[in-house]
Amino acid sequence: MWRPPRRSGSRASASRALVVLAVLGASSARGQATDDPPPQPPWPAHGVPPVGAWDVVATGALGAGLLTLELAVPAPTTPTWTAQNGFDTGIRSALRLGSEGGRQAAALTSDVLLYGLILAPFLNAALVAGVEHERWDVGWRLLVLDAETLLVATTVTLSLQHLVARERPFVQECRANPSLADCSVGSKYQSFPSGHTTAAFAAVALECFHHGYLDTAHTGWSAAACPVTAVAATITGVLRIAADRHWATDVLAGAAIGGLVGYAVPALHLLGSPGSQGPVLTPNVSGTSVGLMVAGRF
Repeated sequence: MWRPPRRSGSRASASRALVVLAVLGASSARGQATDDPPPQPPWPAHGVPPVGAWDVVATGALGAGLLTLELAVPAPTTPTWTAQNGFDTGIRSALRLGSEGGRQAAALTSDVLLYGLILAPFLNAALVAGVEHERWDVGWRLLVLDAETLLVATTVTLSLQHLVARERPFVQECRANPSLADCSVGSKYQSFPSGHTTAAFAAVALECFHHGYLDTAHTGWSAAACPVTAVAATITGVLRIAADRHWATDVLAGAAIGGLVGYAVPALHLLGSPGSQGPVLTPNVSGTSVGLMVAGRF
């Protein structure tokens, strides 16, 4: 009877070796897939609002207009709003500091808080986005957005101060005692709304946008940035009343304007479609050159 030839020992060993290698290869692939790090969340969390060349032009125009309004347009010399109400006078009586030195200290503290609040979103854009994440394209967009927002808020406030011409609270003290240090403060009839409070709450809205919506930091500070800066802005407004520089309604109006502008400008940019935006200017920094890159659909 015919029998099939027996497989040689060398061919059987080779087959077993191939099976072992295949098993080892599959195990190695499974191990490699297991060891791969989990995918990182996108950064920033929701992308960055489109900021185009027109935003740069608008920011420059706002800056020029604000300087013109501040330097070339004379401050009101006579008030058009001197009437008082029980709410304002009651808050003033409760919060106004009695000593002249105390009022000066309150005014100085409000200045320091304001400058810190304004600086915060710019530092976040430059240090977190630009330096830490090495995403200067994101940092540049945030810097332009921050500047545009604060300039809009400040221009609106200064324009209202010129139009409304409300008398500051300390002016009534100056009629009885003109030698008070408060009486040397300029803009005696530019009380409404509070410029410090407007800028402070616009900066708060930007910080909430940076950390709360975009989550630019990816750190524990993101959760605290919004409430901490909101408390600092509130203290700024209270100090303006304690320093006798503003009425309570000035501060409330400034907080509303600043918060609204600080929310509206980023929100309006988010509504823009990336496919329809104009040319974008982005700084291009390398080890050997510094310049601007223009990109967009034409």
